[in-house]
Amino acid sequence: MFTGIINSIGNIENLNDDLIQISTDNNSYQNLDSGTSIGIDGMCLTLRDYENDLLNFQVSGETFDRTIAKGYKTGSKINLELPATMSTFLSGHIVQGHVDTTSEVINIEENENNLWTYYFKIIDSKYIVDKGSITINGISLTVVDPNDESFSVAVISETYQRTNLQYLKTGSLVNIEYDILAKYMEKMINDK
Repeated sequence: MFTGIINSIGNIENLNDDLIQISTDNNSYQNLDSGTSIGIDGMCLTLRDYENDLLNFQVSGETFDRTIAKGYKTGSKINLELPATMSTFLSGHIVQGHVDTTSEVINIEENENNLWTYYFKIIDSKYIVDKGSITINGISLTVVDPNDESFSVAVISETYQRTNLQYLKTGSLVNIEYDILAKYMEKMINDK
């Protein structure tokens, strides 16, 4: 489980079939046990091992099919988050690391005072509510002004500087995880 508060940007160093190698300057990602779950752009991936300080992850076909991982290239910037612990602040919201879909960035506006607004294409509007939580590339964000075709999120300078949002452009694809509470409520209602 994660909180959607990104603590490092990593770099894709190598891609080889189902293996992804990632580098990061954040020492918190060194000396972790094999099998540790790490959030990579919102995907819960399992650390396989290290090679020359590079983190190695084996990625399943399912993950490639459902996420932006299929578009990674050497040099891609990715968001990293360590798993939540019992002493972790839940500053974002409950993030499982199970990507539901991908979406396209349809516009980016730079506003006053180092604020940005990102607009995304809606894929499944039933899980998107105004002021509700959504996870974009592993980042816990708040939905603003959803309609039938799009929604936006406001991004403060701190989030912009700590994440790979700064590298996105119109047309970029992002990973989306809908709020798990909404999905559980839907299931409970449908099962009655």
